[in-house]
Amino acid sequence: SSSTVFDKPTRNTTNKHLYVLPVLLLEFLALAITRAVLPSLLLQTFQGRIYIVMGCTECIRGLLAFLTCPLFGRLSDIVGRKPCFFVTILGSMMPVCSLALGGDVLLFVWLLAISGAFSNTFTLTFAYISDCIKDDREKRVAAYGLALATFGLSYTIGPMLGGYLANSKLLVSGALADGDGEIGTDEEKFGDEIDLGGAKLVFIASLVLTILDLAYIWFILPESTDISLPQPEGKAKIRRNLSNLESWRDDVIPNLNWTPLDALRIFSGDPLLAEIGRIVLLYYTGVWAIVSTFVLYAAKRFHFGPERLGELMSAFGLCTMVAEAVLVRIIVPAVGEIRSMQYGLIAFALQCAVLAFAFEGWQLFLCVFLSTMTNLVYPSLTSLISHVVADDAVGEALGAINGVKALTEGIGPLLFGGLMTLSENSRFPGWPYLLASMFSLLALARTRHLPTGSDNDRYINEKYSGAASKRQREGKIHGILSFFNRSGVEDNNAYNGSHVIDESEDELVGLLSEIDSDTDIEW
Repeated sequence: SSSTVFDKPTRNTTNKHLYVLPVLLLEFLALAITRAVLPSLLLQTFQGRIYIVMGCTECIRGLLAFLTCPLFGRLSDIVGRKPCFFVTILGSMMPVCSLALGGDVLLFVWLLAISGAFSNTFTLTFAYISDCIKDDREKRVAAYGLALATFGLSYTIGPMLGGYLANSKLLVSGALADGDGEIGTDEEKFGDEIDLGGAKLVFIASLVLTILDLAYIWFILPESTDISLPQPEGKAKIRRNLSNLESWRDDVIPNLNWTPLDALRIFSGDPLLAEIGRIVLLYYTGVWAIVSTFVLYAAKRFHFGPERLGELMSAFGLCTMVAEAVLVRIIVPAVGEIRSMQYGLIAFALQCAVLAFAFEGWQLFLCVFLSTMTNLVYPSLTSLISHVVADDAVGEALGAINGVKALTEGIGPLLFGGLMTLSENSRFPGWPYLLASMFSLLALARTRHLPTGSDNDRYINEKYSGAASKRQREGKIHGILSFFNRSGVEDNNAYNGSHVIDESEDELVGLLSEIDSDTDIEW
């Protein structure tokens, strides 16, 4: 049979989940180095329309991500995480790479909107970790934190590096123009203008990092789902023929059974997942107020230039790294997922309030400092979800949660982009951030409906023990069918006495007795 580069033997290691970290590091470093230059570039292009333009762009991006997150989650359960990682990174990095290859800002904005269809890196990352760490809850939570700490490391290094790269050409040209070699670096001068040559250097560096990331996935990253479950023959066949278009038509697509509303449907039959979905909807609607406007707000109101923006985003990355590498490992196992989530939601509400009332640039750094505790929310959510879904559906469940996150990416930027446009000339331009704070407090109120402690364990046992038994019975029935297959039994011959079972009879009796012990069905 044919094989692909994605169908390689897995590496036997107890720390296999660490292989996914370079994927995150390279992708988000490639994105992070552009964060110091993009706000000024966008402001130069769109000026007073900036909040509306980026709000609409992020809205389209979020809606596409909402539609495709469950698809990617389910697809990765079928074909494996590795090929989905490759497609996701390639699609997500299209906008920035277009700027490196000579595209204009308008093309970047269109590609940024389309790239939402590929915004599934964290869905795949957390599914990859769940594949590798199944039974050790504390280790799994720590691994989630390590993944987000890697994201933080990217944003610790990237924005500051991007700011200095962008200003390097500016500094040289200024030194040649001024006899004393002094360059004006005040925030007013660089807040609204950026050297295009320096920006191009940043985008080329981002392109190089993207190519390295794709090469790492293609040649080095091992597939994780090979060690998570015994693969049925149908799934194994799909894996062996990923490069065959007929296999995609005949095997992959029929197995997806995907519709655009799958991101919501998965919550309909489970009260706990439905409640988590509501919390995610409220919290991330507020989060997108920060994500979509924070850097633009700093550049436009406080006149932060590339270097200062780089320092601000690097401070954010450092706080994220500390939170995920240290706090998540300590707090989540100590107080539990729900309590940790509540701490994070309170911190985010305070963060938004500080940003709303900020009147000097240094106060933005205080806002970033508060994000340290905010970073407890996502690992707590994903760890809680990993308790309550079947092993072979982790990707789909996390995809659904990220689909709801993506839906807020459509709602939040459009809502807050309009509000920021209305408020920017008022006496209190930061008031929309108070609305984001309110969303976080509403999410905090919803956490009271989640079962805690022993109640949580009891709920999970009552809700999912039946599903687990059903999966076990299905597996044993599959074993019986395989037994008949191996014995040369076809159709109804097994039941009409035309085939005699001899030395393997004990195996069949054992399988039947196991099923009988799990169910009330009489054989």
